[in-house]
Formats: sequence, structure tokens, C-alpha cells
Amino acid sequence: LSATAAVNNNNNIVDNNVLINTPARQSLPPIFRLQSIPGKGVGVICREPIPIHTVIGDYMGEVLSMEEKDRRYLKSQSQYRTAQDIQWIESRLRREQTLTGDYLYKISGGVKDMYVDAEDEYESNWTRFLNHNKVANILPKSIHESYDGKPRVWFVSNRNIDAGEELCFDYGDDYWLPGDDVV
Repeated sequence: LSATAAVNNNNNIVDNNVLINTPARQSLPPIFRLQSIPGKGVGVICREPIPIHTVIGDYMGEVLSMEEKDRRYLKSQSQYRTAQDIQWIESRLRREQTLTGDYLYKISGGVKDMYVDAEDEYESNWTRFLNHNKVANILPKSIHESYDGKPRVWFVSNRNIDAGEELCFDYGDDYWLPGDDVV
């Protein structure tokens, strides 16, 4: 445990008031830390400066087709859920994972759109904690098919980033719903 880490009443490891006992949280490189960010939830803070054009990390999670995404997340499509979709939902609920659809990254450019779903902290990594800011200090990059035949999403710094800064990218206009309070 780090000097600031402790174990709370539920035997969960906590550092800076942020739980750190899931694979996504444990995958955080040592040059970053997770921190509670007012109005946003948990964010990623740099412990040391990062030069411009540095690869920050890959956005990892389950790869879903548009049809899978819709069946699993849209109430209007719930009647089309398969047994596999129901097992997927039950697994998330058993592990106390959310079902919001807020961590989907759309990859266009192939025959069909695909989505990387980083919502489940047991199937994703630390980049799921990257928050939104219109004035981003990192940019997402994506390709429909990488060297391993799978889609890839990664982040690159678009300017020099100072120690103590939160890493943020612009989620884009498609992310927000009418009436959302964009922070």
C-alpha cells in the first residue's frame, strides 16, 4: 500500500478517498493517480510532466457491435436480448458494476461501427477514468482493425502536460443528451 492508502470498513483498499481494488484501478501506471474530481467522479492526475505527442494509454474494454450495445443498454431494445446478453447483465450486477452505457467509445470506419465498452472495471483498464474537458490535453485515436485484428483506441498528449494536471479529452457532442450539465 502507498503511504496514503488505507483499508476501509468493507476491506476495500482506498487511496485519496478512491477505491483501488478493481483491475481497472490497479492497472494505473505509477506516473498517474486517481482522484475524486468534483462534478465528475474519479479522474486521472499526472504525478510528473508528460511531453507533447506522448502515447498515454489504450482504452480497453469489451468490444461490442452496435446491435449488442443497443440490446444491452437501450430499454427500447430489451425485448431482443439474448441469453448471452442476460448473463452479461447479471454478471455485471453480481460484481456491483453499473449499466449506464456511459463508457462506450464508438469506432467508425469499418464495415460496421464497433464500440469499446470500458464500463465494467473488471474488463477495462485505468483509461476509463479519463474525464471530459472541451479544452483537452489528450486526444483519442482509433482504428477499426489493429495489428491483432481487433479495434484499438488510444490517447496521445496534444500539448505538454504538467504534474498535478488532470488528463481530459473532449467526449464530443454525440456523447451529451439534451439537458446534460456539461462540466
